Amino acid sequence: MPSPAAAVPAHLRRFVVQQDPSQYTAADQAVWRFVLLQMRGRLALTAHPAYSGGLAATGISVERIPGIDEMSDRLARVGWSAVCVDGFIPPRAFQEFQALAILPIAADIRSRAHLAYTPAPDIIHEAAGHAPILPDPVFASYLRRMGDLGKKAFTLPEEACVFDAIHTLSEVKESPAASTEEVAAAEAALRAALASTTEPSEAALLSRLYWWTAEYGLVGRPDDYKLYGAGLLSSLGESHSCHDPAVCKLVLDERCVEVSYDITRPQPQLFVAPSFDALHDVLDKVARTLAFAVGGEVALSRALRSGEVATVHFASGASVIGVLREAGPRLAAPAYLRIDGPVAFAWDGEIAPALAPFSGLAEQCVPTGRLEGGASLDRATNATLASHFDAANGRHSFRFDRGARVEGRLLRTARHADGRLMVIELAAARLILPGAPPQELARYLLLAAGDVVTAHAGAVDARYYPDTPFSPVRVPRPRAFPAEERAMVDLYERAEGAYRARSPGIAKEFSRVHAELQRHFPREWLLRWNMLESLRREPATGTVAALARTLWDELEHLEIALDRREPIASGLRYLEASLTPSARPVARAAPLSGRPRAASPRRTPRRHVGKR
Repeated sequence: MPSPAAAVPAHLRRFVVQQDPSQYTAADQAVWRFVLLQMRGRLALTAHPAYSGGLAATGISVERIPGIDEMSDRLARVGWSAVCVDGFIPPRAFQEFQALAILPIAADIRSRAHLAYTPAPDIIHEAAGHAPILPDPVFASYLRRMGDLGKKAFTLPEEACVFDAIHTLSEVKESPAASTEEVAAAEAALRAALASTTEPSEAALLSRLYWWTAEYGLVGRPDDYKLYGAGLLSSLGESHSCHDPAVCKLVLDERCVEVSYDITRPQPQLFVAPSFDALHDVLDKVARTLAFAVGGEVALSRALRSGEVATVHFASGASVIGVLREAGPRLAAPAYLRIDGPVAFAWDGEIAPALAPFSGLAEQCVPTGRLEGGASLDRATNATLASHFDAANGRHSFRFDRGARVEGRLLRTARHADGRLMVIELAAARLILPGAPPQELARYLLLAAGDVVTAHAGAVDARYYPDTPFSPVRVPRPRAFPAEERAMVDLYERAEGAYRARSPGIAKEFSRVHAELQRHFPREWLLRWNMLESLRREPATGTVAALARTLWDELEHLEIALDRREPIASGLRYLEASLTPSARPVARAAPLSGRPRAASPRRTPRRHVGKR
């Protein structure tokens, strides 16, 4: 089986890191088991039918945090692969991975303090949320198309500040050492960044579509639906609270991109697609509004506004890659484009070998339109070029119908395999543009461009970007635990060791661990729940039954003591449903009280930054 990294383009390799399973503690495994056990049971009836089968098909077990390479091997059977990444990666990079049918998975796992949801990327959301639906070919195709469109959609400069603010906030919230003041400052920074975005870019509009579908989507009818969005499939709180009648269920259409979202509070509405095929229909309508589809003046305007690397396509088949700085003197029918570098030329969508020597320019000015008289420069033969030669001064001169003129001594030309002229290299050149003084250049490359057709974000050919090596980083990173936390992790490891060994002495070891919990960690609920869940597999002897009864009672009291801020009631409901009546603990003093807290919506995916 080839390595999933083999399919990663060279310029994206820097985002790929190595997963280090040895850094997952028994406490991490307990978090995974608690969430996955409940989600699997809860979603069996409420999630899209692809979910349950997709867990097994993609190598996801409730018993352990999955290996990303193992998941990639399983995903290969449905045409996808997976790579490990280190938390947030830029939105454009994520879109490129997705367009290539590569699922980036953050290897870190949420802490016990953020068990219901995490403000930072984690393996529960990435693996157990996104991966299980990928075996459905219609949905998988939608994600690939979304990635292909996303990598071409223009952003706005101020959105980079929003992305940075989201990144900072998520990292601060996940850090156990972060103070209340630091969290408040990060939240204020995000609010300020959002306030600075006066309009959503087309990339932000696509991010909304992604949010309301791939992250928080429902499929079916508003009154009878299934969950398929990764944010719902990986959240204990939201997979439950989304069914609240107060959450408005709207039929999905292209107008959903007009609805912003707030990552700090539950969503007041969700969108329901009639089917996965309908996702493609909505995407088609949104795609028709993007710059590359509209073309012309709109495409140039958005490229200029974005200030990012873009590809401008011309009628001849030529393209120029770089940062568009000027289209003048009129945007509607420009006589020239000024591009900042590095600048590269492409033809029919690729940087052909004949064009490679002309790449890496610091800047470039491209005359557009036809030659005077209506001829297209790319169709010029050698005889035609000779007609532009002035024997008196030994120079060629090319006049364009929109007023640009280029003169110089012809050094060489580059032609396409079909004979079309692509580039003319001139020495001692003179560039004369409408409304501007003449410009003298020692060397100038005249691209046989023609009229502007369209433009999109990013390079049309990945070879434009410099190659990068794979990152040497291994995640999760080693952690230095304070003494108290280390003692707690040790108890998790002792309990896990007894469970894995399945020895006859499991109840005795659990009793010793429980005694330590009572002595030192009276408010630690997750380890108690994991031991209780493990005991249900043991014969109901006197010791096992007594310990199970004690753990159950303590968990009920902790639910109240912790003011129902933790999903203890949810965990007990799961156990109650999974036990036979004879195996359940004795009747409790009161029924399970309270509903699980509806967690704040999961962090904004690292790849979709937009106005909310």
